[in-house]
Order: sequence, then structure tokens, then C-alpha cells
Amino acid sequence: MENRELSCIIDLINEAYPDLAILDSLDVWLSGRFQPPIAFIQTQEVTERGNTLTSYKIISDAGIVLHHRKKKIGGQEVYEPISIEPLRQLLRRERYSYRGKTDGLFINIDNTTFRVRSDKKDRTEITFRFEYTMAIPRPQVEKINTFEIEEEWS
Repeated sequence: MENRELSCIIDLINEAYPDLAILDSLDVWLSGRFQPPIAFIQTQEVTERGNTLTSYKIISDAGIVLHHRKKKIGGQEVYEPISIEPLRQLLRRERYSYRGKTDGLFINIDNTTFRVRSDKKDRTEITFRFEYTMAIPRPQVEKINTFEIEEEWS
């Protein structure tokens, strides 16, 4: 499931920031082997529970870190912040729901959990919780297409 979640969040960021590179490898991110501006994305499943007889509901957390580019101004290097507004406007327009373009996963974002931290100069951190439903896989059953009826007349 996590690949579908990650794919959907990547699609969301690509739509909000079409020119921004995206990183989803935790090892590369922790090592710092990337060139800003870039968005680091990670998802984590929180719970999974039955929803109906044919589906279950998955609740997950998403974390997005927008790494700002350094820019020289007057001989001094300063960070050029990436605005959060394109993402906010997209989510408001979609009423905090989003359908991924890659695999069609439809997520509902809990807007009460949407948090933005911009206390660090070099990045902005965005976190939120989202949920989606998945169909319960049904086993393939061989269908009967022909019926043989024996009639006995006495």
C-alpha cells in the first residue's frame, strides 16, 4: 500500500510545484546527497481497519520537507523560501481531497492535522494525516457458464 500512498503524494507535490525535484529515498535524504531546491516526501501507515464488507480504511501520515535554495544577495548567502501557497490553494480547491494521477488513489486529507513548520531557515516542513479506502481482494472463482439439465419423463 505504501507505494500507492507515496505515488499519490508525489503526484500532489508535482501538481502544486511542477518545477520542483522530488526525493523519496530516506538514505539519500539523511546523507544530505541532494541539491536544493527539492521536496523530500515520506508516508507512514498508521492504522488499517474494516470499513464495509468489501473494503477497509487505511489511515496514514505524510511528511513533506521543502528544502530552500541558497541565493547570493549583496555578497551574502541567504535562503530563498519556497512558498506553501501553491499547495494550500490546491488542497482548498479540492476540499482537502486528492486523486493521484499515476494510479488513481483517492485520499481524504484531515485538514485539522495539516501543519506547517518554517522555523528552520533552510527548509519548510509540512505534515498531515490522510485516509483512503481499499477493496478487499476477492479470490478468483471459476464461473459456471453452461448448465446441463437432465430431464426424466415418466
